[in-house]
Amino acid sequence: MKAGASYSGLDDSVRAGKKTAEEAVKASGKPALTFLFTTDNYEQESVYNAVKEVIGDSCLIGICAGGIIFGDQLYMNGVGVLTLAGAEIRTATSFQTGLSNDPYAAGERAGEELLASGIESGTVFVFPDGFSSNIAEMIRGLYNRLGPEYRYVGGGAGDNLRFFKTYQFSERGMGTDSLSVALVSGIEIRTAIGHGWKPVGDPLVITMAQGKKLLEIDGRPAFDAYAERFKEITADRFPEYGMKNPLGFPDISGNYFIRDPLALNPDRTIDFVTEVPNNAVGSIMQGQIEELIETSGTVAKQAAAGVDNPQFALVCECISRYLLMGDDFGKELKVMHESIGAQVPLIGVLTFGEVGCFEDVPFLHNKTIGIAVGGTLSGGF
Repeated sequence: MKAGASYSGLDDSVRAGKKTAEEAVKASGKPALTFLFTTDNYEQESVYNAVKEVIGDSCLIGICAGGIIFGDQLYMNGVGVLTLAGAEIRTATSFQTGLSNDPYAAGERAGEELLASGIESGTVFVFPDGFSSNIAEMIRGLYNRLGPEYRYVGGGAGDNLRFFKTYQFSERGMGTDSLSVALVSGIEIRTAIGHGWKPVGDPLVITMAQGKKLLEIDGRPAFDAYAERFKEITADRFPEYGMKNPLGFPDISGNYFIRDPLALNPDRTIDFVTEVPNNAVGSIMQGQIEELIETSGTVAKQAAAGVDNPQFALVCECISRYLLMGDDFGKELKVMHESIGAQVPLIGVLTFGEVGCFEDVPFLHNKTIGIAVGGTLSGGF
């Protein structure tokens, strides 16, 4: 297997897509699978068509995102392409439109299409529209069809925080409110996920939630109960506290999946980036910048473990980690890249929700990092 990774910040959509794809293909050879990542300043169809012209009949998966990670640098505008080539690579893709209409069914349909390929194990890359509703239900539908024989990693498409419209890509087409998935087998890909957030204080109970809106905590208006944990913060300080103190919900092994507060409403309900589980027991979470950065290195090392001579790394990192860290975000990228190997081509995106597994079952996460490292197997599974 050979991989090629490239980035371009050219302003012209066609030139940026063509140049990036050509450089990646030059490094890898004729690709079996191509990843395409863009930002929302481009004419998306022009980039897509330019890349398709270069990669030919390669399978394709990708999204428009909040930013492009390339090496240890973040670019808020650009096009990134990763190509994987090799006779041993087997791939299958699915592209589902109208994701919000029935997310669970969309996930099931995608899983059925991947199973029809006859590929019985491998890694499933999952890229939904991050602005769609109930992405967690889509993941459940996908897993219901595929099960634990596969690894899962990915993230939600987004934009530069305008929350307006974003795009998903497949060799079958492109669209919005869609799901693009790809199954890859024949090469060793290891995945890992983590965040560095830790629970503080007494547990809380989500007594009323409707989708992404949290109405009550412990039987009280959501903001009142949340603010009390910080000695009655005022509404004007909620954005600061919400960014630094998300909610976390533990699985049976004690791993927490994070839910990220987005906005406080006049009725003292709280909107979240992702659906909040109703009747769940959780905690308010805290994370020091240094600990979050350290965790990124740990996740990178976990993903790289067992991969001899890594050929590529793909990162899905929550855009809110970038917003929280500010100037320190570059330190996180450097730690991640060095933990995998500074010589390994690394490409990634700022995502709106991350898909990954602490153990076997995939979940939707916030404020989290998901990493896939591909190469040659050096040890057992």
